[in-house]
Amino acid sequence: MPHRDLTREQALDYKMQLSFHTGPETMTSFLERLEYRVRYYRFFFLAPLYLALAVFLVTIREFRFVWVALTLLLFSLGVNFFPAFQLHYIAAVTCLFVLVSVTGLERIGRPAAHLIVFLCVAHFLFWYGVHAFDDSEVSMSMRPYETWDAINHGNPERRIYVNRQLAAIPGKLLVFVRYYPQHIFQDEWVYNAADIDGARIVWARDLGEAEDEELRRYYPGRAVWLLEPDSRPPRLTPFSPEGVRK
Repeated sequence: MPHRDLTREQALDYKMQLSFHTGPETMTSFLERLEYRVRYYRFFFLAPLYLALAVFLVTIREFRFVWVALTLLLFSLGVNFFPAFQLHYIAAVTCLFVLVSVTGLERIGRPAAHLIVFLCVAHFLFWYGVHAFDDSEVSMSMRPYETWDAINHGNPERRIYVNRQLAAIPGKLLVFVRYYPQHIFQDEWVYNAADIDGARIVWARDLGEAEDEELRRYYPGRAVWLLEPDSRPPRLTPFSPEGVRK
């Protein structure tokens, strides 16, 4: 059968799509998916609030709070039927997560609650300070230790930065986008106008020398540039076919 090796970017997209369809659904696969996703619920709690969450769970006595816990469980089970997952899928129950935190703080006692609130404020200010210097080496070295708050690093600043550079280049352009191996697939840069041939800028993924050359021949009148958006800051340079891939 005809076959062509996938580029790294294509393989990454294929792996992502394949993860949505891993065979027939079973109780085991359903529970494994649920177990994996529960960790992402940390998004709704600053780290010190884990103590309030634990207190809420072990001190439930009133039906209204049992109802809250059952509602969160039911919602989690319902969302888990869909193979893909994003945090905003459970955003509708954010108010219940807040209620869980407040109730836990009420039951833990005033001195402990004050301490937890103080730690939450300190937690926020610390990471806010880190992100205030988002491009510094200290900031980037600290991010692996951050709780999962899903901060969109550098967007839209990176795109504004690149658009300003492109605006300063005269004429029609063909821009190849080359991703680093660790690129997050949702952070897509290749978007084109409906009339691609008539657009001032045509965007395309760097798919290797042979396919890139085919596109360059199709647009002989365009200046060709290479964008590496994963560089900090994003790197825009004249395209060189023999350039070393990251």
